[in-house]
Amino acid sequence: MDSPLIIARAALKFSILLFAICATACSGGGGSSLGIPPNDVKSRVGPSATPAPAASGAAPTPAPSGGVPTPAATATPTPSAPGPGPSAYDAPAGTVPYFPTSPFLQTTSSPTVNPNSAAWVAHLGTFSINSLNASNSASLKTDHGMPIYLNHAGANIPVKIHCTATNNNTPCNDEGMTIYIDRREVPQNDDASDQDDHMEFIDRASGYAYDLWQVTWPPSHGILNASWSGRCLLSGNGFSNPSYSGPSWNSGCDSTASGTPISMGAIRAKDLLAAVQSGGTLPEAIQVAVPCAGPGPLPSPFLGSGDGKCRGYAPEGSHLYLAMHDSDVNALGVAPIVGVILRTLDEDHYGAYIVSVDSTPTGLQLQTEMDSTYTVWGKPGPWWTQFVPEAQNEGLPGANSPYQNRYQIQLPIPSSVAQAVRFS
Repeated sequence: MDSPLIIARAALKFSILLFAICATACSGGGGSSLGIPPNDVKSRVGPSATPAPAASGAAPTPAPSGGVPTPAATATPTPSAPGPGPSAYDAPAGTVPYFPTSPFLQTTSSPTVNPNSAAWVAHLGTFSINSLNASNSASLKTDHGMPIYLNHAGANIPVKIHCTATNNNTPCNDEGMTIYIDRREVPQNDDASDQDDHMEFIDRASGYAYDLWQVTWPPSHGILNASWSGRCLLSGNGFSNPSYSGPSWNSGCDSTASGTPISMGAIRAKDLLAAVQSGGTLPEAIQVAVPCAGPGPLPSPFLGSGDGKCRGYAPEGSHLYLAMHDSDVNALGVAPIVGVILRTLDEDHYGAYIVSVDSTPTGLQLQTEMDSTYTVWGKPGPWWTQFVPEAQNEGLPGANSPYQNRYQIQLPIPSSVAQAVRFS
């Protein structure tokens, strides 16, 4: 759906901005060690906004000009009383427990270069700083990244999902679904207005993931309001929901413009730190946001209409990678954290997929999990307590960010890397 609204995302998530074209080649170095907590910083909260689903959210494709689709009845997954289990999405490092047939798990061995690759790469732009903002969200009210919560024994409050917007009179495919929540859970939040306020609930008992965009939290009178929501099978590719019989654009985990589940490809601190120690890679391709995306159609299995405002740009769902091998990355002599990201992106491994549009002027923004996924349960947030000390130990430059509740780590990348970006 070509909505005029594009939600600003620049300060909404943990972000790693990659592929810098520097005035001079940069490199980082240093060893790997975990420890040394950073200085504490304070957090603050900005206003929230709940516009109708726009291109940067669930933005479904409008119906063909022949008419308005009739909302189809949905088969309701059986609501499940939560069983015992962990609260945080805390799978062992290097594993991906859900969406086993996801495109994010496919390697990019011997990729075929897209004929539009050079033009699309040119539109990524240039910039000279690469950074990741880690949050010390003591208030649990503001955090970058993606919040992911598991069905667990303490999640004992049943609520019905209500989407506050429709597309061509078609409700979201989660409309009326019952899920169980815990009031300690919090959505994504940030300092800026027009937040995405994402949440994902993984309900292993029913076998579905529920993704929501622009959540109103906490629920009121048994209703959980969101601008848009979708569900998809945990045992599938992250885009499939066979219980739904409505329009195809509305049939998956539909809280992002590309229909991608928020947990799919969002970098976990545990995975990143384990790969630093082993000299390996992340276990799947990486979600990235771009300044602007081209018009569809989105490649299968991605859903939704995308944020296709910029002709000549890569559409959401596009796959990008580095025309490099592990040996090439290792020869760069970059800091261990940077090496993990670059090896994950090279053609020996997974690459990245464009899943949404961000207001970052140029470059790529890599999506991560959110520390509040852990801190709401009284556990330390790994980005703040482990990643930041590791980055400092590696000698990566860092400073308090302008938002006053972030510690900004700069990730220097050799300029030659920018010349190796390709789209397949």
